Amino acid sequence: MRIDRIASWALALALAAALAFMVGLPKLIGSSPNPIFAIIAARSGIALFEPYVRYATGFAEIGAALLLLWPASRRFGALLAAAITTGAIGFHLSPWLGVRVPDMTQLTTLLAQGKSVAEIDAMRLPSDGGALFMTALAFLVMALAIIWLERGLSGAGKSGKQTS
Repeated sequence: MRIDRIASWALALALAAALAFMVGLPKLIGSSPNPIFAIIAARSGIALFEPYVRYATGFAEIGAALLLLWPASRRFGALLAAAITTGAIGFHLSPWLGVRVPDMTQLTTLLAQGKSVAEIDAMRLPSDGGALFMTALAFLVMALAIIWLERGLSGAGKSGKQTS
């Protein structure tokens, strides 16, 4: 097995697991309202972000994870993952979310208690130090690496030999 095939599998498995279990499923079955999407909805004034855009994003992340697991669709899964994470990075760079978000544990608790995002913003909670933003950057790098690795593998036959 070629090193690029091994690297593609390793990155695809890691990214698929992260997309499915770290970010996708929590959007679908986690706390409601979701802290990140509640912040975006409140600060943007667009109520559709929580829950509708959250659900769409969660399903897209699960879909990308599934596509990453099948070699024939891996490149498309990586493209979808790259698009999703580029969107996440865009929101982090916007005034609607920011690079540093409030501590998720405290944020989730306060939202569950019925506090508004404006009230929570006024509390000046400790931030995650940019950890969520850095995670999105790492996911983007992984997706781009898979796209790059898969460029030469798409022409490989079932025997693993490259076609010319």
